[in-house]
Amino acid sequence: MSERVLEVAIVGGVTSLTFNRPDEANALSLELANAFRDAVTSAVVDPDCHVVVLAGNGRFFCSGGDVIGMAQADDPARFTRLLADTMHEALLELATSSLIVVAAVQGPAAGAGLGIVLNADLVVATDRAAFIGAYGVVGLSPDCGVSYLLPRAIGPLRASSMLLAGQTVGPSDALAWGLINEIVEQESLAAHVAGLAARIAGGATQSLGATKRLLAAGSAVGYAAHLKSESESIAALAGHADTRSRVSAFASRSKSTSRS
Repeated sequence: MSERVLEVAIVGGVTSLTFNRPDEANALSLELANAFRDAVTSAVVDPDCHVVVLAGNGRFFCSGGDVIGMAQADDPARFTRLLADTMHEALLELATSSLIVVAAVQGPAAGAGLGIVLNADLVVATDRAAFIGAYGVVGLSPDCGVSYLLPRAIGPLRASSMLLAGQTVGPSDALAWGLINEIVEQESLAAHVAGLAARIAGGATQSLGATKRLLAAGSAVGYAAHLKSESESIAALAGHADTRSRVSAFASRSKSTSRS
């Protein structure tokens, strides 16, 4: 029996969702995106759930969309649109919920992985974390809210440096820029985040949920519309000849690396 691509654990008002494709750098396949969306919906409708923890197994937090799957798809534009729409549905549901979302980032978060981090309310990272736009490498535009949330988090010039010039941001700069809340040792990340989540879940959750909604109230409608625009843009680019060539080359390199 194959391992689940998403590990789900529910303890004391905390739902932990862990991406579990470590051999593929936790790239978001359609299977993983669907599992993530379903798990998010279950957490949102669970009256006993107050906190969602997002994590990744292996070296990467999440390397973004499944480029190999895109390269193998008969219709890359349709594949990419479905993948983006599925992730956007889940992330918008989290963003408009009263659940406090904590990201535990133990390694690189690239592309859509960066978007997942940006959708968290609190972000704890280790010194092995890295934050990467990555879209330009394969000729795509941002998804998962990156083009909406990143400039709001770190400012438009820094966002442009990441998304247009390909700057990789390490944990120290990420902390200074306001992309993450704190840096902890790699070996203590899980325990630290578990303690943080438990404290939040055991606190005044009605107050915290209401506060989260107020913080997002001014941008919720605009965010939903922006996610739709991101889906349309990335799907259109996925069908472009240059993008297909870049995706194919990236997928070939990834396969060679995994075999070595």
